Amino acid sequence: MGFDEGRIVLDSDNGSYFAGQTVHAKLVFNQDKVKTFRGIYAKIKGFCKVHWTTSHSRQVPDGRGGHRTEHYTETHESHEVYVERKIYLVGGESGEHRIQPGKHEYPFNFPLPANCPSSFEGEYGHIRYEIKVVVDRAFKTDQEKKVRLSVIAPLDLNADPYCSEPIEIEMSNTYCCCCMSRGACETLVKLPKGGYCPGQTIPIEVSCENKGNVDIETLSFSIEQNTVFHATHRPGTKTREDTVAKLKKGPIPGNTSRTWTVEMEMPTMDLYNVAGCRYIDIDYTFVVKVSPDGCHEDSKERRRIVVGNIPLRGYQDNIPNPMQDQMPKQLENYQNAAPHFGPVVNQPMPYPAPSPYPSNPGNPYPGGNPYPGANPPYPNASPYPNSNLVSPYPNPPYPGSNSAYPGNAQPVSPYPPPYSAVPLLPPGANVPYPTGPTSPFVNASAPGLVPATPDSDEKKNPIDDSSNNPPFNPNYKS
Repeated sequence: MGFDEGRIVLDSDNGSYFAGQTVHAKLVFNQDKVKTFRGIYAKIKGFCKVHWTTSHSRQVPDGRGGHRTEHYTETHESHEVYVERKIYLVGGESGEHRIQPGKHEYPFNFPLPANCPSSFEGEYGHIRYEIKVVVDRAFKTDQEKKVRLSVIAPLDLNADPYCSEPIEIEMSNTYCCCCMSRGACETLVKLPKGGYCPGQTIPIEVSCENKGNVDIETLSFSIEQNTVFHATHRPGTKTREDTVAKLKKGPIPGNTSRTWTVEMEMPTMDLYNVAGCRYIDIDYTFVVKVSPDGCHEDSKERRRIVVGNIPLRGYQDNIPNPMQDQMPKQLENYQNAAPHFGPVVNQPMPYPAPSPYPSNPGNPYPGGNPYPGANPPYPNASPYPNSNLVSPYPNPPYPGSNSAYPGNAQPVSPYPPPYSAVPLLPPGANVPYPTGPTSPFVNASAPGLVPATPDSDEKKNPIDDSSNNPPFNPNYKS
């Protein structure tokens, strides 16, 4: 028995956290003999890595007056860090520390930046957050354990005026054969809004007037996810398109008209708010395709739509969230277990259950405005055109919460004194958290902080070792 059989216990039973939350955890292990080491430290790291390779060939001299073909590979990549902190749970960087046989528990906590991007796994890149606990042993190989976190950065459709505007697509197609006109087709497609959440239904109004002799086989409607990866070393981009929803209507014979209202359900799918990432972009488009009969070419039109997880106020906002099981969940009886983890600082509650999309007015954010003070995540002081807005959440959704909307001229901070703001990551910068008297680490349970030093292998290929470290064990309550 010892550190190798130990585990990292998180206060979220599914390992999920909202951006801006504080991750509370503890290292638990049983030691059967005296153990000597320099120290045990916990380290959190959130980073983006983009990587792919391309193959090329070139002509090079062969040394005999001729040339030969040489094949080579180029590596395209980018890397940036959103959070990186290191805390010694016991001991330090030097000296010698000894622990006795028995059960040992070392609590610790890390705050996540409020504007960090969502976790994401893609073909050419990923955004990952992980906690590593290391036993620092002098003149011996260090022992370590890892557990990966799933970070969710909520995307509020009310913050983008485009989401509340209707979408209208007009298509006009002319068909010819052997330089002779075969007629034309006029298609009009309307969507009521530009932003939707999983589980909501999109009513699509379709009107098609076929004025020629060419039959229209199908009208296709689809939602595509477009992911673009950007490399800064050997600059380049990689794009991936995935269809997340699709339906068809038709046929439409020549010289006839059709009018439909069809319903497309936004599917259950992982949502990624990567606005805080410079090297991965994820967008969604609504695509209309008209497919005529015979040798005539298909025609397409696209419009941007926004997929979020906080719905528009008053528009299908009573739909249960199909992704509820992936939302951050505190352990039952967490308050009773809090002494094992230390004080709860900046710990938002999960979305309301069973539905995160209620229709009653109230506060859309748990525990008050998560973007207080002088650090709003939007260019202006408020992303809304006026202050007379009604929130989609119950009033109040959480005990002791304060609405950041009408009635509170000054938003109430969700932090107990002396904290007044969520730590923010300036755009394009990897700034460590302050260590002065206003640092969010003041009440951390570990004895001290030291600057993080990236491991040599982390930027190459971060490996998740969570298979041996389940994120939750019911014995945490003991």
